[in-house]
Amino acid sequence: MHLSLTPALIEVLRLGGILLLLLGLTFAYLWLNYKVWSYRLYLLTKILLGLSIGISLKASGASWLTASFGLVIPIAVGLYFRFQLRGRFTTPTYFLAPAFLGMVLLFLYPLFYEFFLSFHDLSLKTFGLWVQEGHAPLAGPFGLDNYFEVFRDRATGQSFLIVFARTLLWTGVNLVFHVGLGLILALLLNTHGVKGVGFYRAILTLPWVMPQVIAVLVWRSDFNESVGFINQFIHVTNQLFSFEWGGSVIAPLTWIGFQPRSWFLEPNALFAAACIVNIWLGVPFMMINALGALQSIPQSVYEAAAIDGASPWQRFVHVTVPLLKPVMVPAAMLGTIWTFNNLNVIYLMTDAGRYEGADILVTDLFKQSFTYYRYGFAAAYSFVIFAILCLFTYLQTRMNRDEDIKKIAKVKPTQGVSDAQVTQKSPLGSTGVV
Repeated sequence: MHLSLTPALIEVLRLGGILLLLLGLTFAYLWLNYKVWSYRLYLLTKILLGLSIGISLKASGASWLTASFGLVIPIAVGLYFRFQLRGRFTTPTYFLAPAFLGMVLLFLYPLFYEFFLSFHDLSLKTFGLWVQEGHAPLAGPFGLDNYFEVFRDRATGQSFLIVFARTLLWTGVNLVFHVGLGLILALLLNTHGVKGVGFYRAILTLPWVMPQVIAVLVWRSDFNESVGFINQFIHVTNQLFSFEWGGSVIAPLTWIGFQPRSWFLEPNALFAAACIVNIWLGVPFMMINALGALQSIPQSVYEAAAIDGASPWQRFVHVTVPLLKPVMVPAAMLGTIWTFNNLNVIYLMTDAGRYEGADILVTDLFKQSFTYYRYGFAAAYSFVIFAILCLFTYLQTRMNRDEDIKKIAKVKPTQGVSDAQVTQKSPLGSTGVV
């Protein structure tokens, strides 16, 4: 059989040509807007252009959302050029144009289209109607039934509250161990006089470097009930180190709660196994962030604290932790969002959903969409998850901002005061100039 790369190269060149054409049209459109933004009929022309594009798209069989998108973009561009840019920032606008084009095509339009689908009863039964006619019936009188259905008990037996509580537990447990173990390992690697730090760092970052799918599949085989390493290790350890106490045999791992079990058939054990795997995968990321922050702290700060009489614990609390915070807080926020949305670990550990009892919100959403084919419901479900994450991010940002405001408020009373007047007791226990 003769294989040729020519068709593939032709497709790549064709795609590149289309992208270059889109970029060229975008730059020409921006140049034209810069030339005519101050004309009296500029906005009227934009409105007419948007109406013509919207009507043309609808007449060609496009959905109302696509037609509305085509109608709104020219008008929005016109308003932005007329009242915001006003002929300024030409070079930055040209540089941002490719990124904006990519955002519109790859992010904004799919996002709005999914929001549109969330109000419709799009499932396996109505999918043919949607493909043929371009629309599906509304979910209920006002299209809100999908959103109401998210919070009701479903056929899977997992209510939203149960899955949400499990998601919060999953996120909290993983985040605590990620940050805690990552910080401990970073402190050990940053200890003065430790040899072979580069080798240890390379070994400890392997879980993060390794492809996640491969790592999870290996761990899943380790949790196999019959031949997995975990059960075999527990069994052998109990046999080697068991002892008699009060007429009964005490197995050390069983005594502290570890015993061979069916990890995939017991919901709690399956959830614990998934947490162990994700902790192993996520610790290196936090360790690298913490180690980078620790290495950026000047040694003179610790020397000054030691001269001030601070103990190692006081140096950690009053020097290391505050200087780590600007790095670790954003890393913890990213880790929280990544863990909250981590589909791979739960999906693979449950064998593509075959084992029940460990689902979090995103895996339950995946099942609703690709196992039960409830596309409209899954779209509404995804926006509920999106709203939860937006609320969490807002609260976290607000808390950090409030802490910064409090720090500024504590500093303000000392402004304009001489050095002799602000000499006071430092948090390390000695007297110094603040």
